[in-house]
Amino acid sequence: MKSIVIAGLLLGAAHGAHAAPYLNVEANQSYSGGSLGSTITDIHIGTEGSSGAYSWYLQGGPSVVAPQEGDGSTEFSAKVGGSVAVNSTASVYGEVAGATTSDDPSIGLKAGVKWGW
Repeated sequence: MKSIVIAGLLLGAAHGAHAAPYLNVEANQSYSGGSLGSTITDIHIGTEGSSGAYSWYLQGGPSVVAPQEGDGSTEFSAKVGGSVAVNSTASVYGEVAGATTSDDPSIGLKAGVKWGW
């Protein structure tokens, strides 16, 4: 899966894909074991583009961490991802996301298949 996404990004870039800038503000809140956790708000500047069956995006910026208790913090986070159309109704996609933390960096991976009808 990772090879498909990377190949798609490289092929898309090789064909002179047009990139469009954007602002993405996203809030994520955790809830576990009956307790409300922290709220993390990403304020990202990004760029995206496509070429043929391939599309990609890259975004990054501050993440404001607001725990239910204790002091909040501001970290840096970023995401890179893309998709490849398999046919007119299906595509595969992937994303790698990362954020700084007071300990080790946090890394997340996402992959999937999207079908339309």
